[in-house]
Amino acid sequence: MTHTVTAAQAPDVRPPVGRGWTARYVVASTGMWLAFLTPAQVQLARQAEVFAPAEKEALLGLALGVGAAVTAVAVPLLGAVSDRTRSRFGRRRPWVAGGTLVAAAGLLGLAGADGAASMLAGWVVTQLGLAAVQAGLVATIPDRVPRPQLGMVAGWAGMTQMLGALLGTVLVNRLVVGLAAGYVACAVVAAVSVLPFLGGRHEATDEAPPRATRARARWTADLGFAWASRFLVMLGFALITQYLLYYLGDEMRVADPRRAALVITAVTVLCAMASALAAGRWSDRAGRRRAFVAAGGLFMGIGALAMAVAPLWPVAIGAAAVVGVGFGAFLAVDLAVIASVLPSAEDTGRDLGVFAIAAAAPQILAPALAVPVLAVAGYPGLYVVTGLVAIAGGALVLRIRSVA
Repeated sequence: MTHTVTAAQAPDVRPPVGRGWTARYVVASTGMWLAFLTPAQVQLARQAEVFAPAEKEALLGLALGVGAAVTAVAVPLLGAVSDRTRSRFGRRRPWVAGGTLVAAAGLLGLAGADGAASMLAGWVVTQLGLAAVQAGLVATIPDRVPRPQLGMVAGWAGMTQMLGALLGTVLVNRLVVGLAAGYVACAVVAAVSVLPFLGGRHEATDEAPPRATRARARWTADLGFAWASRFLVMLGFALITQYLLYYLGDEMRVADPRRAALVITAVTVLCAMASALAAGRWSDRAGRRRAFVAAGGLFMGIGALAMAVAPLWPVAIGAAAVVGVGFGAFLAVDLAVIASVLPSAEDTGRDLGVFAIAAAAPQILAPALAVPVLAVAGYPGLYVVTGLVAIAGGALVLRIRSVA
């Protein structure tokens, strides 16, 4: 009988990463998320309104759905290819560099789009490029970061998603307000942000995994629980955010739903960024991961349930803060948990790519779940379901046995 040694069980003798490496990673990851989230949250909606004013919701939904499908397929495939890449620049950097160029080309294509078809084509190209960048960057963490630092680095990595969303919103709403110019700005930021990471000192651990952590790759029960946990929590967050504007206008009846949504989003983002950094460091010091992930799902669930029970502005602000704290803690420590249960250091990119499906699929499935719930129970019912989904997702991580 062959015994499989997971990355969590093998001795970890790798040197710690320094602040410079972490800073370069943070800048690159922030640029990637800005290039992804800014079009998804702002630019594509504006463009759909220009190309199909009467059917803007359908065109936007099609673009986002196709983009999510591309991500779900491309990240595992490109991650698997990067696992087998051998070059003087390492396994991951060539894919980060090439993916950035492709994504920039897609964003420039979106800037010059003259109709719905060219808009969809530009977004597909952008998603393909960003899938390569994501596959390379995310796999770099278990490649390079020793376990005692996983929480800290994963905390910074989790923070970049929210930081990218925030900076992107400021970029296209305040600094570069033109639709085409906004896409060009996103392309420039994405390209510039990866340069420090690509130009950093090459390390042997970029090239091949440590022999002590090599193992026969196989999915285990722990990996299954980790995947299901991420899927449910991300589904809960998608349900909270996708219907926030309609909740504020139709259920709470605020005077300016768009402005209110911006305030709610800002509170959520800032709380999530602070929580991700704090939870990641705290989990390293405590030597425990699962409790932080479970608490993250619980906090998100509490916030959603508060929105269901009391549709009032002060409650919404408080709920946004609680959801942000929970989601930030989840983003940070969940990545550390996943990195710890991967069965093989040789297939890190492939396995982490499969987890990208758990993050992308909820964006497609959230409307399919929300529409019938809204028809039967309205927004209170939707946010009750959302709260239960998030809590269940956080609780599933407690079934993982190979991580404290």
